[in-house]
Amino acid sequence: MKITGGAVFCSDKTLKTKDLCFENGVITENSTCGEFNASGCYVLPGFIDTHNHGAFGTEFSSPDQDFSVGLDKLCTLGVTAVLATTRSLFEEELYAAARNIKRQNDERVLGIHMEGPFVNPARIGAMNRQKLRNPDINVIKNFQKESGGMLKIVSLAPETENGFETVKYCAENGITVSMAHTDATFEQAEKAHSLGATRLTHTYNGMRPFTHRDPGVLGYALTTPEIQCELICDLYHVSAAAIKVAVKCKGTDNITMISDSGVFAGLGDGEYVVDGRVRYVKDGLCLADDKKTIAGSTKTLYDGVKNMFSLGFSPAEIAVMASLNPARACGDTTRGSLDTGKRADIVVLDKNFDITAVFYGGERIV
Repeated sequence: MKITGGAVFCSDKTLKTKDLCFENGVITENSTCGEFNASGCYVLPGFIDTHNHGAFGTEFSSPDQDFSVGLDKLCTLGVTAVLATTRSLFEEELYAAARNIKRQNDERVLGIHMEGPFVNPARIGAMNRQKLRNPDINVIKNFQKESGGMLKIVSLAPETENGFETVKYCAENGITVSMAHTDATFEQAEKAHSLGATRLTHTYNGMRPFTHRDPGVLGYALTTPEIQCELICDLYHVSAAAIKVAVKCKGTDNITMISDSGVFAGLGDGEYVVDGRVRYVKDGLCLADDKKTIAGSTKTLYDGVKNMFSLGFSPAEIAVMASLNPARACGDTTRGSLDTGKRADIVVLDKNFDITAVFYGGERIV
């Protein structure tokens, strides 16, 4: 297949009008297997969501659910890969979720992001307080065993008991540590970074707020180039102005767009039960049972992509934040760009950033 006439995202992080060829699911130099006219369109790598708890009725923390329906629908929205993200669970529930994710054996799941239960109760957000615990290296070891080594990212509060030791263990064993739901001071964040923490989970949300005398973990992350910042771009969790501040501080190379979506994403307004507790979704906003606390996002990564386009970010900048950086976070060298030899996971978007076509593994699905 040859996609012709489109503005293609290139390895130098720019868009160039050129043909993009692929055969047998892989991007090639040439192809004689038909053409798709993308004139006037943007041709970007498939989007990768590294913080996704579920969508369209799929919940990655489930011990036995099949994920294919949710993953299929995400694919039609250009989200061609995810890190299945677990929430705060009791120990045996964590292992059951790990086994189920492993059992799926779906190449759209690039690994697991464990968000909780190692968080600070002071910054709990909508998590289940009963299921929180201090960081525990043995739990991480067992989780890795049960998942077959799929754990890629652990989100935790480094200042909690055993936190710094756990950061060091993860960093030494190839697991990315993301500071999350944390009341860490600037100095504690600096220490966590020195021990191997390299990421901040859903920047601005679930953390000690920034002030001019107490910049906290947020101040440290925004001013430290080596820290990669997740950013929810649904325009509920973070305002447009705050999004621009984060990107201005970090540059697009250090921002990873995420959805933080839940099982209810894509299902419309209504009441949903998550971990035995009611979630209220109205006008695209999900609130916990207190009807005050935001409890995950109802929006997909593609919704965030469209929002960023509307805020004036260029298609190339969006591809860096929604495709290239997430692929790197997963340690996946086959995705995230459209270079020769990469997977043919491709999203074609028109001038309004509406989806014209999606190719997954070289097969057109939209």
